Amino acid sequence: MKTDIKNRQFIPLKSLKDAGYSLYKVNQLVSSGRLGKVNRSYYENMDYDGEINDFYAVHAYTDEKGVICLMSAAIYYGLTTERRSYIDVALPRRVRVPETPEWPQMQFYLFSDQRYKIGKENVSTDGNPFYIYDMEKTVCDVIFYRNKLGFEPAVEVIKNYMNKQNRDINRLMRYAEMLRLKTTMKQFVEVLV
Repeated sequence: MKTDIKNRQFIPLKSLKDAGYSLYKVNQLVSSGRLGKVNRSYYENMDYDGEINDFYAVHAYTDEKGVICLMSAAIYYGLTTERRSYIDVALPRRVRVPETPEWPQMQFYLFSDQRYKIGKENVSTDGNPFYIYDMEKTVCDVIFYRNKLGFEPAVEVIKNYMNKQNRDINRLMRYAEMLRLKTTMKQFVEVLV
């Protein structure tokens, strides 16, 4: 495989075509075991020898619509010590929930358009892209879902956020207002300050 796509764990069909691979050649690579078919538009590079990251799979399995959220995003930002056996993934409400792969396991949350769009960031590590919510949006979502996730993890996330040097309280409160959490967020922040 060409070096520009060899360094990616999951490769879109469009990138393979742009690199000069015909569908016939792609099918040959699948038959030989060098590529694994994820869905109609993504393939897994079986020759990938870089660092394996479960977040790369979210981008491929959700057809680029999945956003790492809640406790998985909190782990990414170092806001919690909790470890999960699955990845929390946000999808817009109008999207069909994809089939969950055996690995990595994914827990899907259907967000309204506004909740889905606020704080969404595109991260690319070594050419492997994925979407994740920024730190402030992650805190807002964890507080919003505190009854489902548990009160203790929510308190841990907000405490660790308040201890971060790169926190942005103004953005946190702006997001809280847009997501109708301002009163609840104020109570959490006032207790911890």
